[in-house]
Amino acid sequence: MRIYFLATFFCFFTLELSAQVVDYRLDFEGTGQLYSGETSPFWLHSNRKGRLDGKSHLYGLMSGSGNIFINDSSHFELGVGALYKEGFDDGAKLDEVYFEYLSRKIGVVLGKKHKEDLFKGLSASNESILWSLNSSAIPGIRLFTRSPVFILNNRGLGFKAGLEEYILDDDRYIEDARIHHKSFHLVYKTRRNLQIALGVQHFVQWAGISEEYGKLPNSLNDYIRVFTGMASDEDVGEGQEVNALGNQIGSYEVKVNSKIRGLDFQFLYNHIFEDASGMKMGNFPDGRYALFIEDNRDEFWGTPWLKAFMYEFYYTKNQSRDRAGSLIDGADNYFNNNLYRTGWVYKNQVIGVPFILLSENRFRIGTNIIAVHHLGLKGKVFDEFPYRFLLSYRQNYGVKDSFFAEKREVLSTLLELELIDSDYNLKAQLGADINSYKDSTFGVGINFTKTIF
Repeated sequence: MRIYFLATFFCFFTLELSAQVVDYRLDFEGTGQLYSGETSPFWLHSNRKGRLDGKSHLYGLMSGSGNIFINDSSHFELGVGALYKEGFDDGAKLDEVYFEYLSRKIGVVLGKKHKEDLFKGLSASNESILWSLNSSAIPGIRLFTRSPVFILNNRGLGFKAGLEEYILDDDRYIEDARIHHKSFHLVYKTRRNLQIALGVQHFVQWAGISEEYGKLPNSLNDYIRVFTGMASDEDVGEGQEVNALGNQIGSYEVKVNSKIRGLDFQFLYNHIFEDASGMKMGNFPDGRYALFIEDNRDEFWGTPWLKAFMYEFYYTKNQSRDRAGSLIDGADNYFNNNLYRTGWVYKNQVIGVPFILLSENRFRIGTNIIAVHHLGLKGKVFDEFPYRFLLSYRQNYGVKDSFFAEKREVLSTLLELELIDSDYNLKAQLGADINSYKDSTFGVGINFTKTIF
């Protein structure tokens, strides 16, 4: 870690000497919340980049960044953020520390950096059902295309791709486990602003140290097997990794973008899979279905009341249960794993869509059989006060081999209203969970942000 910091700062200051333009900024953000139940309403703590959890009442974040602009289309950035939060885990934490290079087409990130919010804070899972903005940033390295690379001009056939490697440095059942991630999408763009992308996301938790089995496979040959989705050539965890090496999970994706009379439309479909049956669509219709509309027209044509709209439907009730083979090898168990028992979790917060919930002891996934309708709206009230509204109707059925006796229904809401936007920014937040199986909870919050310089 010390070597990483020294290398990062050396690169930053060396580049600064020859840079044309250098831009610095320092920001402070703080949030305080009060709520009626033992834990806060769902949308007062979910998708907050790990800065809040269900027991949190406050956090404070100081973050700084420096940008070195090489030319109009490329720059380097160094960023760091320190966080204090209270909740299930109290204390000071490192929110971000990273070195980033961005050109017109290529991006490289080294360190711990949150991913970009793609849908104005309206989506429950952001880019993918498998990787939301719910947990803290995970340290690693990312290589990716920022926009499609087309074969001819700026249309026709092209592609997008990414390769990422992470280290899970939190307290978990398999210590020092890693995450491998790659993505590839074929993209077709017409002259009339229609763009269609078809692709796949592939994640693997692998390597690490087990108290029971010792050091798990982590050689170059093992990495090749992880990359290609192959099984290990030796017994791992007494036969717990028969299908493929590591805890593998992925998603087929369809993305359709279009622009009609100043309105941007996006349709998204994510099909989730974690083994061969899911890859063959044996768990259909499990996944995410989403529509996002953004109004970029000027005020003469548009209405400030509604500038962005998002609807998402999440369904995970199949999990290959309808497949005949599930009577022999069992159904799926999304975000859980027999060997990597902590699951698809980082620092006790789900990495993927937050509608999939931890168990009461916050060790494993306790609810992954769900059906959710989610709505997000953004605009201005009385042409003066920006707002963000989230409404989620959640049906929870439990987890493999531990179904709830009765379906648990929850209506989760959030209303965020910007009150002041001058030298500082002040937002009021109202959240609620209306439950069918326990007492409902209500909460209020205040968010304060200020750019110091």
